[in-house]
Amino acid sequence: MTGDLARLQGRWKVASLEIGGAKMPAAMFPNAVVSVTGDLFESSGMGAIYRGKLALSEASGAKVFSLTFDAGPEQGRVNHACYALDGDLWTICIDTKGGPPPPAFATSAAKGYALETLERSG
Repeated sequence: MTGDLARLQGRWKVASLEIGGAKMPAAMFPNAVVSVTGDLFESSGMGAIYRGKLALSEASGAKVFSLTFDAGPEQGRVNHACYALDGDLWTICIDTKGGPPPPAFATSAAKGYALETLERSG
């Protein structure tokens, strides 16, 4: 395993969350974490447990990934996201409606995007 997938291995705590242009209070996700093991992910602490496969693409300098959900409320869906990885910070902007990766790290009421900042926690 090489590249960003290797750097993403481990456990990440959700530090901030914005949905539809609105910042969510930290009290809504006090124990939210994302764990990456190989090309599998598990997200918990946001009302449900989500599991599936993470597929990164670093081609052409664009950093994007897809999440294929195998378990949880999104089972059977595929969502796409852009991401940035800076040391122990992982920023993602995901189209929760299954469209292409967002073109920027921003949300608005008109889009089904979620912007998350995660911090490595182990």
